[in-house]
Amino acid sequence: MVSEQPRNAAAGQRQKQYIKENNKEAGKLFSEYGLTRKNEEFMYQLNKQLDAKKVAADKKKTWINETVAKLQEGQKKGQTAKALFGTPTTYVDELLNPKKKEPTVQGNNNFGLLALDNGMMFFAIFSFMFGLISFINPNSLSQNGHYGSSGLTAILIVAIAGGLLFGYIAKIMAPYKNKKTGKVVQRSLWMRIGMIVVAFAIWIGIYTVTAFLPNSINPQTNKWVYIILGIVIFGADLYLRTRFNIVNNVFAGQPRTKK
Repeated sequence: MVSEQPRNAAAGQRQKQYIKENNKEAGKLFSEYGLTRKNEEFMYQLNKQLDAKKVAADKKKTWINETVAKLQEGQKKGQTAKALFGTPTTYVDELLNPKKKEPTVQGNNNFGLLALDNGMMFFAIFSFMFGLISFINPNSLSQNGHYGSSGLTAILIVAIAGGLLFGYIAKIMAPYKNKKTGKVVQRSLWMRIGMIVVAFAIWIGIYTVTAFLPNSINPQTNKWVYIILGIVIFGADLYLRTRFNIVNNVFAGQPRTKK
């Protein structure tokens, strides 16, 4: 035990001397950049590992300059090399094997446009549906009975309500960037299902209530007008969707992603 103490002391001294020499060498290489001693040591180790990996001179120079610039910017905010890049070994591995960029959400998911898009599509569907039903069963649009949900006012209210409800649902269900991780993520499956069920329940309730509207404020037209309205509104909605690149609505599916 006694004989080992001088040996350990000598090893510790050599280690200190090695670190001191490394710091001097690092200082010579990167002293002109105004980095802290720890950041200079990081750059020295990074430089050594890039050489060990036999990285091409031009690529190495680019990486060194970019890293120095980031360190200089980080120092202004009190950030160290370790906080920015981890260890030199980890950082070299990331440089040599870059991760694929997270997809970014493309397209227009403005709430107003989503609501208008969904509302127009609902109006087109109901209008065309009642017109088609009238061709199959001419008595379905009887002028003598209660118009109910086939009246134009009822269709308009249901379409507006559906547009607002599902426009809002589409907006909050769209993939979003997590502020902490910076990654594009989606809300949980159960949360999305729950929101859709609630929205449908409210919408069906509104649809049911409109069926009781009196004929005096809920006029009905003939089957051809319903068919034409459905086709015209549908065409206008397709133009709107293309013109403003509307995505992530009830009928357009998920937004496109750009890698």
